[in-house]
Amino acid sequence: MSGQTPTAPAGERTVLVGVTGGIAIYKAVELVRGLVKDGFQPLVVSTQAAQRFVMPLTFAAVSQAPALDDESAWQASGGWFQHIEAARTARVMVVAPATANTLAKMAAGLADNLLTAIYLAFRGPVIVAPTMNWAMNEHPATVANLRLLAARGVEVLPAEEGELACGEEGSGRMAPPEAIRLAVRRAFAGTAAGPLAGKKVVVTSGGTRERIDAVRFIGNRSSGKMGRAVADEAYLRGARVALVTTQPADGAPYGVVRVESSDDMGAAVREQVRDADVLVMAAAVADFKPRSEEAGKIQRGDREALTLDLVRTVDILAGTARPGLFRVGFAAEAGPRLQRAREKKAATGVDLLVFNDILAEGVGIGADENAITIITAREEIEVPRTSKRACAAAIADQIEAGLQAR
Repeated sequence: MSGQTPTAPAGERTVLVGVTGGIAIYKAVELVRGLVKDGFQPLVVSTQAAQRFVMPLTFAAVSQAPALDDESAWQASGGWFQHIEAARTARVMVVAPATANTLAKMAAGLADNLLTAIYLAFRGPVIVAPTMNWAMNEHPATVANLRLLAARGVEVLPAEEGELACGEEGSGRMAPPEAIRLAVRRAFAGTAAGPLAGKKVVVTSGGTRERIDAVRFIGNRSSGKMGRAVADEAYLRGARVALVTTQPADGAPYGVVRVESSDDMGAAVREQVRDADVLVMAAAVADFKPRSEEAGKIQRGDREALTLDLVRTVDILAGTARPGLFRVGFAAEAGPRLQRAREKKAATGVDLLVFNDILAEGVGIGADENAITIITAREEIEVPRTSKRACAAAIADQIEAGLQAR
């Protein structure tokens, strides 16, 4: 950037992306590229330590805009005016990776580089994605700094568990770019006034596995995509989301509880809904399970057939009924059996019921698209074939309408 005076891009979709000197900075390149694909204009601010890992030119190339750094700021007329201009330009600020050093400066209010000076001048939503060695992450000073930033309104995306650059295992991996992008979308959504803002929403997803023996199970082909889309949409609208799922939930910026069987899911849901406002039961919970699990592995031997003694599983949705909890059920039927869905809504007493035909081509189980009918207390809303993300938005609209009608 030597010899140039970068100009901050202006616009309603501008995101300040602060990058600091952590090995996870390579993920920041992917983050910036993804933000561009999402329709945002990233404005990258790089610290001197960050430039030892990735040159500003790389970020300028993927962001399609000049990157800012300490050197360029000093070259500009007026010295540090860049921090005020950048702070005025952007709507959302992200620091990813956020090292322990930069987090400590932000918590203490220090402004010894362009990035921290911008932070003090910025008045919009701020998101940080910490990354460091597990011991540094768990140090009382770091814990206190993160708590202080969170208390001031900064959204802290928790570091993930896994193998670290130092070769050790622990909590310190930066949140995936997908999770950070989702947090940015949420910040831009301006959810503060929405009916779901601040509400706790519990969502279930995926198909349960009911064990036959140590290696076999009864299950279904549910991918969990519909439930994950609903969880993402609720998060975007400002809800406190807890996703109870049988599927991996990589990149989720909210709480995730992994389960396997219907019993596991039932226990997790009962725990999560104690203080919940909304429950969305999108999971494909098995209707039956083996009466008992065989110890070890059932041997084939000379068997020509194997008979399983199956019993009904617990109705998780029915067991959650209580005053104040807004409940959403799903009815996946083999065929256009909308009347059966209506009967299920009446029998379960849910506030909303979402019907879909699993035999319809190109939609439903495992697909990226769906076609649904949302049955409310007042009407039936048909959502023709579209993305599961769009279906989730339609479901969230009706949840919000139902909450407002109470």
